[in-house]
Amino acid sequence: MGRSSAFRLRPLAVALAASACLAAGTASAQAAPAGAEAVAGGAYANPDGLSEVRMFTGNGVGTSPSQAVDGAVRTARAVAQSAGWQASQCHVRATDVRSVGGGVYAAVASLFCQR
Repeated sequence: MGRSSAFRLRPLAVALAASACLAAGTASAQAAPAGAEAVAGGAYANPDGLSEVRMFTGNGVGTSPSQAVDGAVRTARAVAQSAGWQASQCHVRATDVRSVGGGVYAAVASLFCQR
């Protein structure tokens, strides 16, 4: 009986955690780890040796899909800018939005930067 009640409480806990993040206005982001070129682009020099490419990922939550995506993009751009990239050097490559329940959406945005 303890196991089935734990499975019922997990979606509730996820929804409450997402709501808490939304209420606090928090979002997180991270740069793709080095050596992850096949998965997320990573940082590498092109064969022509003239440009540098980097991928950044940001997370966001919101009460609508577009609000969640906007938060994720803003977070990824902030991390890119703190790493020395200008806004004009970065473009949104992909986004993904999912409902976490209770009218809350979570999003992930990938930012492609090249200089």
